[in-house]
Amino acid sequence: MDLAFDDTQAAIKDSCERLFARHAGPARARDLRRDNGCDRALVQALEGDGFADLFGADGAGPLTAALVVEWAGEAAALAPIGNRLLVAPALLAETPPTMVAVADADRLDAVRFAADADLLIVIDGDEVRVAARGDFAAVPVKSKFGYPFAQVSDVRGTPLAPGSGAVARRWRQVAIAAEIAGTARAALDLTTRYLRERLQFGKAIATFQAVQHRIAELHVSVDSAEWAVREAAWHHARADLAAAAALTACEAAQRAFQETHQLTGAMGFTIEYDLHLWTMRLQALRHEGGGPRAHARDLVRARWKENG
Repeated sequence: MDLAFDDTQAAIKDSCERLFARHAGPARARDLRRDNGCDRALVQALEGDGFADLFGADGAGPLTAALVVEWAGEAAALAPIGNRLLVAPALLAETPPTMVAVADADRLDAVRFAADADLLIVIDGDEVRVAARGDFAAVPVKSKFGYPFAQVSDVRGTPLAPGSGAVARRWRQVAIAAEIAGTARAALDLTTRYLRERLQFGKAIATFQAVQHRIAELHVSVDSAEWAVREAAWHHARADLAAAAALTACEAAQRAFQETHQLTGAMGFTIEYDLHLWTMRLQALRHEGGGPRAHARDLVRARWKENG
């Protein structure tokens, strides 16, 4: 894997940044959260510009799709972009619908984006069932964790081929990790700007060595999550790499949540400040798909099988 963006990826990054500047950002996230909604218009804009179908596109592929998911998280996009760009294309032969939610069969009490989903993908062990709108019930539930959640029941739909569960789980881990990487990056960048601007004893907080050590360690953690995601996507969600990416990202999410709020002090705990728009999402993402323990278990199983 080349560690530098190629010309296509650089051009897509530039285009995505302009698109997210128009259609995402903190103000848009706040407006959507007031109505417990999500951004269908943003996903439609990605579809209209061809970014939603990079997974199978010549000259792009899963790595580029994962990068878009990262950038969307960084832009505080409130939409199931990882599900649409990574999970659904790995499972479905046809073009997925705009809004896709993904859930575990034993965890249907709080499913992100389910109330607005055109398609629900339910992972049940080694099997997957896909249900179109009308083939499942979704009742919105209140949450302070940055996303619209819904309780899902009465799932009907169509089962996919045997083995689809493993495929869905691996790509979901990559999608979760990509969203965490971008979200944690935004929280880190916002906190770094704060530390440069906030003065104590006549000096910027960022000049204090103890603070520099902590922000440097967080930077390394977020970098690790980004590169783990990109390696997993480049290798088409190989089981061990997908699990490792998700586990690494969960660790980065926890560190980002703790450090950014501590380093910004009282300001970081107010709803008027934008930090929570990213950090509260990190808390939700790190528990999705079973959380760190499930990802660690998948990693051990994959490595054990590889070496056994």
